[in-house]
Amino acid sequence: MKPFFLICSFLLTQMIIAQTEAPKMINFYLKNTQLLPKKVTLIGYSPGVSGNSTYGYILFPGIKRAVSYTVGTKLYLASSRQVGVVMSGNRIDKDPPFLVVGASDANKIIKVN
Repeated sequence: MKPFFLICSFLLTQMIIAQTEAPKMINFYLKNTQLLPKKVTLIGYSPGVSGNSTYGYILFPGIKRAVSYTVGTKLYLASSRQVGVVMSGNRIDKDPPFLVVGASDANKIIKVN
């Protein structure tokens, strides 16, 4: 009886895990079209995640930078004030976002000037 119970528990766990769908990642590109390098800080708030993601990039002129985020992520091209707010532990997701990632953004080139 005990082996039967263990096998049933294992199969039930596998069925539940199989039904859990991972959020879809959307790949797109950031591009600097200016003549000088540009420092960009991206702050993202993904659905279902309590914190944020913060990444800093130096974008050289004419070069594309590939990034990936889940559908529904609110992205902010953060100013130095917004970076300070986030680094102090507060949130900026009440500000209007630069981009809300959607399926239509897949493989797009987004200019960050």
